[in-house]
Amino acid sequence: MSTMWGIHNDQIPAAELLAGQFVSIGWNEIDDVREIGNDQTALKAALAAANPDAKPGALPVWAGVLRRFAFEMSEGDLVVAPSKQAPVFNIGRIAGPYEHHPEVPEHRHRRPVEWLVTDVPRTAFTQSALYEMGAVMTLFRVTKHAEEFERVVENGVPAVAAAPERRTRVRHGLLQRTVLEVLRDRGSTPRHEIIKDVATRIELTGYETSRTAKGIPRFEVSITWGSVDMVAAGWILKTKRGWILTREGRDVLSKSTEADDLSKISGAAYKELRAAKRAQVGRFKTDRYPLIDEAVKLLEEGQWTTYSDIAAVVGSNPPSVGEYLLNRAIGIDGRYRVVPVGQPPYRDEDRAALEAEGVSFDDRGLPDPLKKVSTEDLRESMDLLGLLPGVPRRAWMVRGSSVAGQDLVPAWLDDGEVTLLTSRLRPVQFGASRDELKPIIDEDYAHASYDVRVEKMDDAHAFLTRMQEGHLVVTVDDGRVFVGTILEAARQRATTAGSSELVRDVEWADPGGVALSEISSTLSTRLKVQRDIVDLTQQIDLIEDLLDAEEENVPPAIVERAPLREASPELAEDLHVPQAWLQECIDLLDDRPQLIFYGPPGTGKTFLAQAIAKHIAGENVRLVQFHPAYSYEDFFEGYRPQEGGGFTLKPGPLRKVVSQAKENPQDAHVLIIDEINRGNLAKVFGELYFLLEYRTENVELLYADEEFNLPENVFIIGTMNTADRSIALVDAAMRRRFSFLPLHPSEEPTNRILRSWLSAEGRPRRVADLLDELNRRIDDPDFKIGPSYFMRSAVHREGGLERTWRTSILPLLEEHHFGEMDARAVRTRYGLEAVSAAVDRTEDPTDAPSRTH
Repeated sequence: MSTMWGIHNDQIPAAELLAGQFVSIGWNEIDDVREIGNDQTALKAALAAANPDAKPGALPVWAGVLRRFAFEMSEGDLVVAPSKQAPVFNIGRIAGPYEHHPEVPEHRHRRPVEWLVTDVPRTAFTQSALYEMGAVMTLFRVTKHAEEFERVVENGVPAVAAAPERRTRVRHGLLQRTVLEVLRDRGSTPRHEIIKDVATRIELTGYETSRTAKGIPRFEVSITWGSVDMVAAGWILKTKRGWILTREGRDVLSKSTEADDLSKISGAAYKELRAAKRAQVGRFKTDRYPLIDEAVKLLEEGQWTTYSDIAAVVGSNPPSVGEYLLNRAIGIDGRYRVVPVGQPPYRDEDRAALEAEGVSFDDRGLPDPLKKVSTEDLRESMDLLGLLPGVPRRAWMVRGSSVAGQDLVPAWLDDGEVTLLTSRLRPVQFGASRDELKPIIDEDYAHASYDVRVEKMDDAHAFLTRMQEGHLVVTVDDGRVFVGTILEAARQRATTAGSSELVRDVEWADPGGVALSEISSTLSTRLKVQRDIVDLTQQIDLIEDLLDAEEENVPPAIVERAPLREASPELAEDLHVPQAWLQECIDLLDDRPQLIFYGPPGTGKTFLAQAIAKHIAGENVRLVQFHPAYSYEDFFEGYRPQEGGGFTLKPGPLRKVVSQAKENPQDAHVLIIDEINRGNLAKVFGELYFLLEYRTENVELLYADEEFNLPENVFIIGTMNTADRSIALVDAAMRRRFSFLPLHPSEEPTNRILRSWLSAEGRPRRVADLLDELNRRIDDPDFKIGPSYFMRSAVHREGGLERTWRTSILPLLEEHHFGEMDARAVRTRYGLEAVSAAVDRTEDPTDAPSRTH
């Protein structure tokens, strides 16, 4: 059998290739490849020099195509060239060596071809052969289905339908027109009767009658999806008895022609209506919200999904999706089909609506998982309809360090590939859709749970179909990260253990890899997600930087936060504390990003926390105060009632800080938790407690179906009033996760703050002497009085000191000695007169203002 090549040409029409008897490829900036030689490294260098802005991962792919075209293609090899102008193939034989034609404007790299058969319809070949020819590489070997193409060369073109149908297109406009005709002829008609009638009135294509992963014919999905648009356009009404054609519907049916695509007209009306409602509400202005509209439209009767699934597809977050869908003013039809993760629907009417569509609920109030539309189901459907923005290149992690007890990564690096173990999976084809994979996975893994089958389908679909030539692939082994570029389509092979695996060829940038400790924490955290295949496209810039570093054999550039701003003399002077003490606070935050100031009331804990936070983070500071009723839902995220009824998932202060920090990884962000010891920390932090100690790990969230981590540029400063609770009573888990700094009135730096402030204000030092004497009389260090009570101008006016002592100081001490001393005894021991008398006995006769700092 001859070697067979597939080649795609987007620049030169097929008619010109046939007339000129050649095939060609681009890269005009590269001169005669023979002068460079059959050297992949030299070709990459030439391409890099000619394309300085090219992504590093693209260069090995381009070099491989040029090298194969010039040196591996041999005279006598067969070549299959799909036409871009018609659904046909042209097949020929390479008739000579590589040629370079500098005189032509496009595609100067050429090979002469003797065309053997031309204009062969796509329907002459099996679907799996079409999948193989659908590779996105410019040049590739045809291996699995070469015999099919050779048979056409030997036996001629078989008798096939002259007008091959397009496999991946539903005629939405024709279906909508037919629905209107059914309603015109029959009047009010139930939906299921409309579906049956449409199927008898037009000849549906094989693709339109094929079923989705949920077992519903695609034409029926289109009718259901399009009916929302037709309602928005005013063409039909939906009632309990059936659908009704309106006057506007009759008008559009009579005035439009067969050439008019009614789906585009109704779709535009729907988008205009949704935009008007968003404008009326005055919120929801980003381009994500129209995508949420389209995602909900795709949910058919009897199906449901979650806020997290939609958020993952449209690039939003679950709270935003929930808030949008539950807003009554927005009024999205079918919004009850979207529910929270692991929670019952918020409203009884929503559950009733789902039950009316055949969705059952378990004892916990959760809907039937078999009726759920997954993230990947939504993504595939929206991709098919062209609703999602295109992504030119993706990146993937494939886990191989521990697969069935084996470390596969060394073999991957040696053999230039990645694999996915599919021990029970029958032979499947490259490019298989989720609809085609679902019944296979369900049958081959019937012994597994529903969740396992969904994960198997997601992984197989990603490996076979979503991963494409030119995409980046990442794997981790023994503390090192390896990056490569996918070169070929997927294939399946048997393993030595008697099972099977899927294979993708990869060109690894550097077999030595990069140390995991040297890469960005954002990327390293994502690499810890416990799935066999993970979409890393959101981190593709970091991966391309890493690939660039491996190509050039230099350390990777790490996008980390800037160093914390050091304590300045000006800050120390403003706060009346030593600069060295402030620097110690900042150093502690740099080492362990959680710090607690603890001490009695009035020692300036909150004031210092705010000042230090603003110094290191500028305006990126939030403050929250804990109390006994404070909960996880208040602190991180939880469901809250909204105006008009229902609930919505609302982010709390920590979720907001983390979102801002992830968008700006180089900046510090500080959350101040005032009186942190008053809250039940295990209850408030929940699963996030773990992240305080392990910032580079992930946890699964309570209300959102996502893995979450706490960025390293988020800092938490807490304050703790020891008059409420001694630090000795703080549990070991909290002690381990926070650094603690005391602020006691009789210790540094607090014992000098008041004197420094009085000196700066030009006031007598007597008030500081009074405070020292008062604290000398208080035996319990956790109840000594802090200086902030006396650092207000009102205290130093006529009668101000006596009033402060009587209304602020003595009540604290009466509470402290409750049951031990009555109010008279407290005043006798701690009253201003008693303390002043003691100071007078030791004070110098002259009380001049102190200027000592």
